[in-house]
Amino acid sequence: DFISALLKRRNDVDAAGEVYESTPAKGNADASHLEALVLTAPSAQEWLRQQQATPEEDILGEVLTGELAERGSSPPAHAPAAPSREDIARLQQLREQVEAARKSLAAERSAMGGKNEELARRESDIKSREDAFEAERARQRRCEEVRKNYPVPEWLDNVEGTMNIGVVGNAGVGKSLLINKLRRLRPQAEGSAPVGVNETTTRPTMYVFPGAPGVRLWDLPGAGTAAFPSETYIHNMGLRHFDKVIIVTAGRFTSTEVALKEELITHRVPFYMVRTKVDIDIYNNYADNNRDAEATLLEIREDLRNTHGVDNPYLVSSRDLELYDMPRLMGDLFPGLRKELDPSAPSFCPSVPAWNDAWAMPQALSWVLQGLQGQWTDSLGTVYLVHQDKVHVTTSQHQYGVFPLTISGSGPEESVWWDVLYCVTSTNIRLARRRGELQWTPQVPALTGKPMIWWWTQ
Repeated sequence: DFISALLKRRNDVDAAGEVYESTPAKGNADASHLEALVLTAPSAQEWLRQQQATPEEDILGEVLTGELAERGSSPPAHAPAAPSREDIARLQQLREQVEAARKSLAAERSAMGGKNEELARRESDIKSREDAFEAERARQRRCEEVRKNYPVPEWLDNVEGTMNIGVVGNAGVGKSLLINKLRRLRPQAEGSAPVGVNETTTRPTMYVFPGAPGVRLWDLPGAGTAAFPSETYIHNMGLRHFDKVIIVTAGRFTSTEVALKEELITHRVPFYMVRTKVDIDIYNNYADNNRDAEATLLEIREDLRNTHGVDNPYLVSSRDLELYDMPRLMGDLFPGLRKELDPSAPSFCPSVPAWNDAWAMPQALSWVLQGLQGQWTDSLGTVYLVHQDKVHVTTSQHQYGVFPLTISGSGPEESVWWDVLYCVTSTNIRLARRRGELQWTPQVPALTGKPMIWWWTQ
């Protein structure tokens, strides 16, 4: 009887149930806003490839190419180096000079039949030459030993003639997104580092700057794990052969990362301690404690200084390249950027052709439209890539379309529209920057109370 009752109940549920193909009510998770979209566009990567590079992107490549040329083809000055050909030749020359001086002194002593002041002077000179020879030989032996203890990893090829920057940090701290933003890559652009909560670096991966392929960022596995123990991390990762190292965290730096910092200081390797996702901390601290952005940033700096001895952290948000310490980080990583973009500098005359073309100046985006730039997703898995005033759409079925955005009003009254169905204002953008969630306000009665919601991904 019990089994029969269960089967009857199941039949009743099945008979009354609805699936999506029935007559679903339009809600937050439906795709009605895509009904007017023609899904015949190329993929996001191909679409981005068709977009012309901006003068700002060209300037970054030009600056990096110039810095690489100034650096020359030699490895970093702090990198362990085997004795050069010149060093070996100098040692051989010292040896020959010592041997020649000894023979000359022996001949003179035999001819003069004893010691005098001249012989004593010559003996002192030979002793000085012998000391110089032994000192040079000891120095070269030390260089060979250090080179043996800190070899160049097999995967770190072409060290000479390239600039290599290591990015160290554990999974989930935002390394991949930071690497993309440092290279000024648009989301889904060709050559971008994969971004996602499940991305874990298990082996060193190289990413080049599009306009300067000789400048390379290396996504390195985090230190202090079973696979990459902290005791041998600098040796195994070859960090002494990098031009610079960025140590990344999204919270507090671990004791392993602080120890890594101290070892980099010992070996005179330039490094940068970067704290990501500060925009999330600012939002949470405001919501929980009513603390403004400046107070939150000060608290983070004091905590890093007092707890970890980090006196000069870079507090960044990969969502906005102009906020917090991201401009300072770019300027310290690549000093040529400050010189190139400083109007008071004598060399402020970018040679990028686009800057001299009145019709090719970069498109100035409004504040609301600027806040929409980047990649977003919704609850259906649809991906929205906003580039200037267009949105590339990738559906969960891997169909592609491009939708234009329209602007009405200006200044505080500005609105950006998705067709005539939804719009966003500066208020929506401010909330989205804090929460990572963007709510498009419905503008037709049928959608009242049912906003279109996007979540920021990169």
